Amino acid sequence: MPTENQRADPNRTLDLLWGAQPQPTRGPKPGLSVQRIVGTGIEVADAEGLAAVSMRRIADELGVTTMSLYRYVPSKTDLLELMVEAASRTQPSPPELTGWRDKLRWQSQGIVDAYRRRPWTLDVPLNAPPMGPSQIRRMEHLLEALDDTGLSGPEMLGILVMLSGYVRGHAQLAFTMAQVEARTGAPEKEWDAAYGRMLQSFVNPDDHPVLARIVSEDSFVGYAEPDDPWLGEDFAFGLEIVLDGIGAYIERRTGAR
Repeated sequence: MPTENQRADPNRTLDLLWGAQPQPTRGPKPGLSVQRIVGTGIEVADAEGLAAVSMRRIADELGVTTMSLYRYVPSKTDLLELMVEAASRTQPSPPELTGWRDKLRWQSQGIVDAYRRRPWTLDVPLNAPPMGPSQIRRMEHLLEALDDTGLSGPEMLGILVMLSGYVRGHAQLAFTMAQVEARTGAPEKEWDAAYGRMLQSFVNPDDHPVLARIVSEDSFVGYAEPDDPWLGEDFAFGLEIVLDGIGAYIERRTGAR
């Protein structure tokens, strides 16, 4: 009997993502489809977060039995992978940009914006590298940005892993901080005020000389309330440093040839 947490089958998941899994044909004319089930899951996640998504909840929303869902989507692992893939289909086509740096910057901003629109995707566990068609298309765009740099395939893939880590990590931090009141009951401003009091009352030049100097220079003024926690100055600053590092690596590698 299928269960929500049954063992995953990576090959089955792959076929579902690419539409290679045949639809059920036995029984009465189906009122269900993979697309309808996945769409309902996304609606629930958009409204209530990923924790609200379960096979039973989706069955209730569709007015069917939970067991009937498993004929189309055999496990919750499959469901979540399909939801992330469907959420990735809204990515816009890249504009006409010249130079790897502008292309990677635009792609990175687009990925963070996609996380902001559907932050529940950050809660979906990463079981493997991207496998769905929309995710592979995004990967192709990122690789295309680096294709004329003279780097090897493994080098380009390594850069993608590093860049993806920065982008996802920043988005995860922004999402986590946005949930602080729901998680703790205390609004974000109260946590910011407590952090400010810590800096003023407990950071001292004897124990924390560098941090104390930075505090005395008012470097933290406005820092706790960024203009946009998702795509504001903090993200842009970090991204430029990452791109600087990529540029230095490209120059070193191609200059040595």
